[in-house]
This record gives sequence, C-alpha cells and structure tokens, in this order.
Amino acid sequence: MKETYQTSLFQSFQKMLICFSLLIISSTAYSDDVSTPPPSSPVEGHLVFTGSIALGNLISELSQQFSEYHPLVTITIASPGSMAGVNALISGSADMVLVSTPLSDKQKQHFKERFGYLPEIIPVAMDAVAIYVNNLNPLTYINHKDLDAIFSDTHRCGKEQSIKTWGDLGVKSILSQRQIHTYGLTIDTGATDLFRQVALCGGDFIKDFQALPGPAAIEEALTSDYAGIAFSNSALRSSELHALAISFDDNMPPIAPNEANIRSKRYPMSRTLSIVINHPVNQPIPAPLQAFINFTQSEQGKDIIRKEGYITLP
Repeated sequence: MKETYQTSLFQSFQKMLICFSLLIISSTAYSDDVSTPPPSSPVEGHLVFTGSIALGNLISELSQQFSEYHPLVTITIASPGSMAGVNALISGSADMVLVSTPLSDKQKQHFKERFGYLPEIIPVAMDAVAIYVNNLNPLTYINHKDLDAIFSDTHRCGKEQSIKTWGDLGVKSILSQRQIHTYGLTIDTGATDLFRQVALCGGDFIKDFQALPGPAAIEEALTSDYAGIAFSNSALRSSELHALAISFDDNMPPIAPNEANIRSKRYPMSRTLSIVINHPVNQPIPAPLQAFINFTQSEQGKDIIRKEGYITLP
C-alpha cells in the first residue's frame, strides 16, 4: 500500500514537471513572437516607392529594416514630392506613394478616369508642419498674423504691414536689428501646401523666401543662420533648433506642435501620413507590397516610426 502511494505520488510529480516545462516553452515562444515579426511565406520581387521629400527619411528606414526580413525584395526609392509621386502612381512607374497631405479631389478624379476606381489610402503615422528657429533666438511662440506677415507679401491673415526684422517682432536681444531670413521646403511638397493654406491663409510667399530640398537642408540653414526662421515637418530633431508654439487665436494660449496636440489635431497644421497604392477591385495586393504594408503596421514598423520622430496611429 505504501509502495503504491509512493508510485502514485512520483507519477503526479512527473506530470507537474512536464506541465511546468511546457509552460516555460510556451512563454518563451510567445516572448520571441513579440520581438520579431510573425513568420510569413518568403516573398520576392521589386518595388518602387516615391512621394514626400520631407518623409524620405521615414520611407528609407522602413525599407531598410523591411529588407532584413525580406532580402529577396529589392526596393527603389525616389522622392520628387507628394504631388509628383501621385502622378507616378497613375502612370504606373511607382508601386506606392507616401503622402503627407490628403489627395485632392482632382488627383482622385484623375486616378479614377485612368483606372475606373479610386486609389487605396492606408494611414500609417502622423506629424505636423512646425516653425523652427535657432536656439540663440529667445522667441518661444509667434502669433499667426505675425507669421503670415513674415513669410507672405499678400497679408491675407490680417496684418497690414510686413515684418522685416526681429525687432519688429518684439525680440530685444542682439537679433533686434537683424533682418529675418525665411526658409522652408520646396513648393511641390505637401508640407509647403499645408503651410500656405493655414499659416498664410492661402497667400503667396515673399520674393526672398528660400525653398530648400528637405528637412536636412532646413536644419543646416538654421544652424548656421541664427537670424533665420523656417517651416518643416515636426519630426525634425536637432539640439541646435527649437520649434515655436503658435497663437492661432488671440483669446487662446499658443499651441505647441507636441505629440498630444498633433494626435488630437488641436495643432492646426497637424496631418496624417498615408500610403497610397493602386489596388484593382477584387484583386489581391501583390505579395511584396502586401508584406511591406504589413511591416509598416507591425510593432517593428511602429518602433521605426517613433524613432524617426513621427507619431504612431492609435
């Protein structure tokens, strides 16, 4: 009787050990799944991506990391701007366009006339158009009307006279007598179009405005020119510059382009970044393109989005 009891006890103990071992194995497997993308069938092919100049760093980093998981997919990247990128998608010379502003009704109509259906738009992240100055500039916020009076000669936001010097803006440091130098992104970018519509009330730039080819050029210009002011995407991260809050309403405090204000769209120049593809009705998305879209929406893709200074979608 005693031997039977000991045998039964030993068998129960063995079962507990087996269950405990399986639990450890299961937990380890789950942990691995969190840190790496879920397994998928190998894909191969060639993809051509184009679109926003300001978002070139994001698409480059996503493509580089994607290639580590799918080495048989080759990717070609061009950055002519959102508007030219949509035209490339319509012409068939690009598989995907990364846009920083919504497609216009004209662009959608042009696409539909060509293919008979609308393009598919997939949101991936958020950012905003922000205003930057050199850290030697003591300014921390700016009035909407003053911003228009600096960058525009049409003054559609309500200011009657142009603002030419930092002293005209009330800055009392060594900058007070310095002329304001204006910088921004090229005219064919979504960021510039959004800036014109919101910050300049649809007005035109002054003749001395300097359009630069991307955020890196903006950073370089403002780092060497402490009398400058520029607009670029809010993902710009430099220890030499700081973004200004903007007072869009005289009765409300200035609004900073921080994550909370961009995510809630309380900051008026917030925007959603999207992938646009040509997806024929009732047909599957090509495997390489589908794999890339899945990657942008994975935890690994979101980590890259955050790392590059953009805001992930809920």
